[in-house]
Amino acid sequence: MSFETVVQSNIFTALSGVISVPVYDQAPQNVSFPYVTIGEASAALNDTDTDTTQHVNYTIHVWSRTFGKKEAQEIIGEVFDELHLLKFSEIGYTFTENFRTASECFIDNDGKTFHGIITFKLNINKV
Repeated sequence: MSFETVVQSNIFTALSGVISVPVYDQAPQNVSFPYVTIGEASAALNDTDTDTTQHVNYTIHVWSRTFGKKEAQEIIGEVFDELHLLKFSEIGYTFTENFRTASECFIDNDGKTFHGIITFKLNINKV
């Protein structure tokens, strides 16, 4: 299993049914707002002589069509509360340093959808 797949499955498990909105890998057509999608992940190898380690940066997207940024920002807060410093668990892997690196909220090009983006960084070791 790839490092990115391990991270994505742990994010999905950590957020699904815990935050107030649905969580998707990719939102289905005609989905109701608000919702969260698990976005991009990029991994950089950081091996040592004894460890297979990767730094993974991952992104969570928040989508809202309620007037104003408040709803999107509240969902960003929920995601932060659940993921920041969370120690994921997966057989064969250990996780360290899971923390938010940035977040932002803006109106999308359609002029009616508020889009929140939250980025996290973690280190994952294959044991």
